[in-house]
Amino acid sequence: MTTVAELQPDPNREVRIVSHRESSNGVYHDGIVREVTCVNGDQNLYAVTLYRPTYGSDSTCYVYGTDQVTEPTQRAAPADTERSYADRQRAFNRQNFGLPPEDE
Repeated sequence: MTTVAELQPDPNREVRIVSHRESSNGVYHDGIVREVTCVNGDQNLYAVTLYRPTYGSDSTCYVYGTDQVTEPTQRAAPADTERSYADRQRAFNRQNFGLPPEDE
């Protein structure tokens, strides 16, 4: 397991930084590392720029050099929200008109 201080930019690898700077339980920062900069060496503070594929944008998080870097957990596939909405609306309409559910 590596730390933020050892982190290098790698366009082919997504990482998860577990930061204890903002919370004692840890805050997760997921993304592809674009840049790592030591902001304040006395306080061991680093600025890490992450590309987040989910949002298609970069963001900078400020973390300690001793914070752990791991592999991110698997995310679920994006929901088909239009179909889900249509299914819920149809079920709601059937219920309001006193009809039985479709799958019966």
